[in-house]
Amino acid sequence: MHEYSIACEIFEQVIETAKVHGALEVRHVTLEMGRLSHTNPEQLSFCFKAIAEGSIAENAEFIVETIPPSLECECGYTGTVDETQIGKNDELQSELLEYIAALECPVCGKNARIIGGRELIVKSIEIETEVEQ
Repeated sequence: MHEYSIACEIFEQVIETAKVHGALEVRHVTLEMGRLSHTNPEQLSFCFKAIAEGSIAENAEFIVETIPPSLECECGYTGTVDETQIGKNDELQSELLEYIAALECPVCGKNARIIGGRELIVKSIEIETEVEQ
């Protein structure tokens, strides 16, 4: 389960950033996760929460925003995969194969190149720097 090592890295980034800004508590951590990152958001959230126990991020809400794959074609098209087609092909046995099948240019029909959708980015960290009264 590589989600644990990813969660460890995210936790380290969150704590380091929070300390630099004098945080007393981390309230929210928002992550942008590409659909092709091969990372399970539920497992990642579980691991982060387990790692954060006893820290200033213990009660942080862990939010994952999913980013669809984006394509670029030699014809000039740039855009995202039409995710409405995913899950509609009964012949394909996995979501990954369905994505691969959907990676054709919607303009010219040729195979397009993936230019996005693999990222894992800490988008934002919301912290508390003062004790609320």
